[in-house]
Amino acid sequence: MRIFTLLALGVSTIALSGCSFINGITGGHGHNHHQASNTYGGTYNAGNDDCCVGQKALSTWNLEGGIGKDFTVGGDMFTGDQGHANILGQTLNSVNMNDAYDAGIRAAIGTSYALNPNRKITGQVVYNKAEGNTVTLGQQGLNALSGTFGDYESLGVEAGLRQYFTPRVVGSNFGFRPYVEGKMGVAKVKDIDLTHSQANVVGATTTEFYDGGWVPSVAGLVGVETIVAKRATIGLETGIRFSQGLDSADNLLTNSPQFGGTNNGGERWSVPVTLRGRYRF
Repeated sequence: MRIFTLLALGVSTIALSGCSFINGITGGHGHNHHQASNTYGGTYNAGNDDCCVGQKALSTWNLEGGIGKDFTVGGDMFTGDQGHANILGQTLNSVNMNDAYDAGIRAAIGTSYALNPNRKITGQVVYNKAEGNTVTLGQQGLNALSGTFGDYESLGVEAGLRQYFTPRVVGSNFGFRPYVEGKMGVAKVKDIDLTHSQANVVGATTTEFYDGGWVPSVAGLVGVETIVAKRATIGLETGIRFSQGLDSADNLLTNSPQFGGTNNGGERWSVPVTLRGRYRF
């Protein structure tokens, strides 16, 4: 729960500081939302970008979507150091999430609502999938124990608060707008199986390893946007996301008792790299 508390405090600080925070990093000029602009073709007009042109409301609701890679960087998948089977001749390894899974895909679609020209509330439906790898789980006598984990697959929702900074112009015809965002969400993760085998022994066994269920998550993101049409922008973002651990599957003790205690992890740290688009109504 500490990580959720820290993120909530950070997001609240950004939200409360608003333009005064931007002023502090732009030498006092961040308050002028219309200042950083050039003309379309290329253009980055901050006023046309979201919701104020000559003090007239322009865009409040936005349609957003994104797709990209989701790189697993941490978390415990196979807690071999907690195994309690005490089988003669058996030693077990601990396997990290980043070894158990390839880089996954992540796709999202949703909407955002502009509270003011620099701040948006966001909401998205998110799909995530990462394929499992074959890893060495340990040793049984002279024979290696190997296993392949089922896909990490989830579907959920996220809500966030995005804070934009003053637009920047590069040269005479390219502009971009940096931002930071904090997100919290919940996703339904599918059951994860383990298919394991022993070297020089014919056959493999598939057993339930983690029970699927609803898992909360928290994320901190940074990104940039640039205009590609009058009401459309594209952006690139990255950051860090944490998903809470999964419940241990009780059937593991029945089907593969030699691995008892090894499914006490399931939390996941990942780094998303997302290409996203936004259309302003």
